[in-house]
Amino acid sequence: MARFRERMVLFSINVCPNLKSKGTSHVPFTYSRYFSSSPTNNATSTHNSTKIIETKSSVSSDEVSKFSSMAGTWWKVKHNPLISMNPVRMSFITDQIMKHCSLPDHRRRDIKSYEPYKGLRALDIGCGGGLLSESLARLGASVTAIDPSEGVAKAAEMHSKQNEKTKTIEYKGGISAEELASREEYKESFDMVCVLEVIEHATDPRSLMKAAISLLKKPKGDDPGGMLFVSTINRTAKSFGVAILGAEYVTGKVPIGTHNWSQFMSPEEVETLVRDFGLVENEKMGMVLRPPFYDLNWYLNENDFDVNWIGSYRYERDKC
Repeated sequence: MARFRERMVLFSINVCPNLKSKGTSHVPFTYSRYFSSSPTNNATSTHNSTKIIETKSSVSSDEVSKFSSMAGTWWKVKHNPLISMNPVRMSFITDQIMKHCSLPDHRRRDIKSYEPYKGLRALDIGCGGGLLSESLARLGASVTAIDPSEGVAKAAEMHSKQNEKTKTIEYKGGISAEELASREEYKESFDMVCVLEVIEHATDPRSLMKAAISLLKKPKGDDPGGMLFVSTINRTAKSFGVAILGAEYVTGKVPIGTHNWSQFMSPEEVETLVRDFGLVENEKMGMVLRPPFYDLNWYLNENDFDVNWIGSYRYERDKC
C-alpha cells in the first residue's frame, strides 16, 4: 500500500494533470466506449498507403454516432468519471509492466520526469478522447491509439498537441482492432495493449481479444513478450444494481441503455477467452468506490471483483 500511495502522487501530475484534488466530486458514473451490439463491416481505412483486408468488426455505427457527440467534453471532469478512475488503472498497469519487463523502479526528485514506460510501445484500443493514451505517453511510452469514431480521435489528437509529452501520440480514427490487426506493420509489435472499458460493449469479445493479442509482441530470447490489460464490469447481481439500476435509473448518472448486463464479463470468463490465444492471467484487482460513492474515490482491492475490475495477461512461457 505504501508503494501504491507513492505512485498515486506521481500519477496525480503525470497521469491526470487536469484533475485537481477536489475536482472529482459529483462526477457522473459511466463506462461507455464505442463497441456495441450491432456488428458492421470494417470502416474505410485512413491509412492511404496500406490496403485493408475486409474483416469482421464489433463496431456499431449507432454507438459511434452517439458517442462522437462527446468529443468536446471528454476532458471535462463533470462529464467523464474515467478521469477519476484513471489513476488506479494506471497504478495497476505500471506495477505490472515494471515487473513483467524487469524495468528499474526509477524514483526522481522531479516527478514530472518519471517515465517508467520509456522505450515501450503501447496500444490503446477504443481510445475515446485520449485519456488513457495521454497517461501512457506522459509516462514515457510510444503510443498508438485507435477509435472507430474519426471525430473523437481527431479531437483527442488536437488535445494531445497541447503538451510536449503527448503530441507524438499516433491517433487513428475510423478503425477497429480487427482492422489494425490486418496490417502487417502492426502485428506482434506492442509491449502493451490496453482494452479498458471496451469489451463489455463488443459484439464479439472473442474477435476483439484475438485481434488485440495478435498485436502483442511474442516472447523471444530474454524478451518476455507483450502484456495485455483488460478492465470491465463483472456480471453479478451487485453490478446490475450499481451500474444499471443505480447509475442509469436511480441517479441518472448515465443515459438509460448505456449498459447491457448480459455483456458484462467475469475475470474467469476473460481468462478463459485469452487462454485460447496463448495468454494466461498474471494478476487481477477489483476497482472499488469508497463511500460516499458520489465522490467517485476509487481504490484497488485484491478481493472485491463484484463490479469493476482490471486484469493483466501475458504469454504462458513467461514466469513473472
